[in-house]
Amino acid sequence: MKKSIIAFLKGIFPVIIAFVFVVSVSGCQKKEEGPMEKAGKEIDKSVEATKNTVKQAGEKVKEGAEKTKEAVEAGAQKAADTVKEGAEKTKEAVQSGAQKAADTVKK
Repeated sequence: MKKSIIAFLKGIFPVIIAFVFVVSVSGCQKKEEGPMEKAGKEIDKSVEATKNTVKQAGEKVKEGAEKTKEAVEAGAQKAADTVKEGAEKTKEAVQSGAQKAADTVKK
């Protein structure tokens, strides 16, 4: 009985090897795309398009932030200039008032 099992295994071993070879070679053949492959490719395209859109939106936000920064800096400079001008006018008015008061006291 043991000899018949060994003989059977020796006879079937080449068949198993041939079957594995045929299955592996048939898996390598070019097939038409199935619906899952098509859907996967469409998903890949959508993901790529989304990435590009997000990148462009990020660049536009960055540009907008830069313009806002420039506008704020210009506004701050204008406000500083206005405050400085107001301080100079106030200083002149105080000096003029002090001079008038001194002149009035002298009379």
